[in-house]
Amino acid sequence: MSKIARFALLPIAIAQFAAPALPALGFGETIGARATGEGIPPELPLGAFFGIIWTVIFSAYLIVALIAILKPRHLTDHIEPPLAIAGIGNVVWMISSQTIGLVWLDLLLLLPILFAIWEAAIRLDRVGGFDGTGRRLLLCVLVGLLSGWISAAVSISVPDTMRYILGRGPTDNVWQSLWMALGTASILAYLFARFVSRSLWFFVALGWGLLGVVLNNWTRTELHGLAIATAIVGAVIITQRLRKGAHGSSLWTG
Repeated sequence: MSKIARFALLPIAIAQFAAPALPALGFGETIGARATGEGIPPELPLGAFFGIIWTVIFSAYLIVALIAILKPRHLTDHIEPPLAIAGIGNVVWMISSQTIGLVWLDLLLLLPILFAIWEAAIRLDRVGGFDGTGRRLLLCVLVGLLSGWISAAVSISVPDTMRYILGRGPTDNVWQSLWMALGTASILAYLFARFVSRSLWFFVALGWGLLGVVLNNWTRTELHGLAIATAIVGAVIITQRLRKGAHGSSLWTG
């Protein structure tokens, strides 16, 4: 399985770069355009925040894929299977979101990506995370950022799905929508630090997403109360992680 995953990473990495370009070729709409078509929801980060972090994540994924082929090692082999599953899930989710555009389907497709990349984070945490080498740093950055950003994506999708179920628009009951997103993000941050990994990169990605939500509500929706609430919750999440630390996978290994 690990050998198959090793050689699968490179085409998966290329597909991740290619999938967002489909709307430019006339296939579907960009994810951001579809999300804001009927109004700007309060839990959505600014569009630039998506582009910047996805570029970093996809680039790191591509470099890891090349290293896995050119200089395979046992640790990378151990992490490659869940990393490959997460990458495939990413491609499927992006294509679905751009072409089908069903918010509940987007949420369902995000869940296996979350489970796969969290499994990769557990495996990396069990061997000690960063060991001072550039190769391990790259893995930590990729797995941590993708774990945090997919958690942010799930948090955004929860209120979007609830609005769909309840027949609400993006600008209806904005406080409820925001608290659903912030509550989900808080729970996922707790679970990650408690049971998955001690990685701080997760909180870099999640904090980046919350900063995007703050600026969205401060500059686009001009709902400054929501921006302040998001900033406070984000500060609490990050402060709690820095003050209390994390157990990570140690609770599973004893």
